Amino acid sequence: MLRRTLLALVVTGAVIAGAQAPASAIPVPPPGGDLLVVFAYYADTAKTQLIGQSWTGCGQPAGSWGVTSGIRQVFFTPC
Repeated sequence: MLRRTLLALVVTGAVIAGAQAPASAIPVPPPGGDLLVVFAYYADTAKTQLIGQSWTGCGQPAGSWGVTSGIRQVFFTPC
């Protein structure tokens, strides 16, 4: 019984770990510059309707507008 429980936990952990989206590295800023990181939020997976954005970077205060949850896409823009 203990063996089955441990096996089930290991298999469940492997499935969960395999289902995670791969991490993406933040690009290196251009020489002498910074990056503006913009998170765009969409209503659906087709990304046809933008419903909000949030941003940070370039030595400016962070900001946002609209709905900041849902399907997210990240953009990196040099300052």
